[in-house]
Amino acid sequence: MNAASSQERSSAAQAVIAIGVSAVVLGLLALTLYFVDRFDNVLGHGPLPSGASASWAYLGTLLTGGLALLSAAVTLVGVKQAKYVTRQYAWLVYAVVGLPLAVLLFVPLQRYGSEAFLDLPDVLVGVPGRVMVGATLGALFLGGVDLRKVFSRRPQAAAGEDAPTGRGRFTPLAWTVLNSMEEEAKRFDHSFYGTEHLLLALSMEHRSLAVRAMLGMGVDLESLRVQVEGLIGRRGALYTGASGMTRRAQRVIEQASQKARSEGTQIGTGHFLQAISEAREDVSGQLIRQLGVTPERLAGELRRLGPDESV
Repeated sequence: MNAASSQERSSAAQAVIAIGVSAVVLGLLALTLYFVDRFDNVLGHGPLPSGASASWAYLGTLLTGGLALLSAAVTLVGVKQAKYVTRQYAWLVYAVVGLPLAVLLFVPLQRYGSEAFLDLPDVLVGVPGRVMVGATLGALFLGGVDLRKVFSRRPQAAAGEDAPTGRGRFTPLAWTVLNSMEEEAKRFDHSFYGTEHLLLALSMEHRSLAVRAMLGMGVDLESLRVQVEGLIGRRGALYTGASGMTRRAQRVIEQASQKARSEGTQIGTGHFLQAISEAREDVSGQLIRQLGVTPERLAGELRRLGPDESV
């Protein structure tokens, strides 16, 4: 068993899961459409009174609402989870489910007394069925929007600061790094952002004191980024059910804050790097120490370079 065949099976499994999610969504939608159409016929149309009793009509009301809710919920939750489980083949769900439903939205509705478009079943050209198709399609695409990122804790909140005053405690480049840290997490489809994302963001801010210090100690930044991305990539597209900074990342930023407070300065990128290098239980700290960025060497290099950036 070689690595290539293992990866191939993994990809095949992802594709099967994506197709399975699509089948479940379409199957439940078909069941809901069938029931909605049948119940609509039972209720009746036209000037004649309905043959359904009040109790049966109310039971049908509950069943219709429940099935509609279940159909949309399975679409929303299933697609959302499939996006993280089948990162490579998530597009299959949108292709298999989304494209036919999107096309169906443009099929003309049937007018009373006229032939159905292309002799399609009544359920596909009637208003009740069309409403269900639209709701399912909306849930499908809403499942691709990560609302957690909209409402996630921002870096200043995770560091224990409120929005108006938190930013002022960081140098401009440190603040840029915090925002880049979250962008790096999004790039890997992570709902959280940790010290690995912070270290990756630090290595990309070439104007920062942290980068100048690492270069001064002979660190190959490209090699560092490759190793960090390798650490992050092995974790896959994780979904933890929560979002924002991890506790370890919060502790690193809190430690950086303490260092800046003891110096009477703003929190800078140098403080971030110091805090990471001292986090012995953290993989990011272990990685940079292996590259020679020990707390002792880093402290000496930061003293040689002078104060952290203020602009």
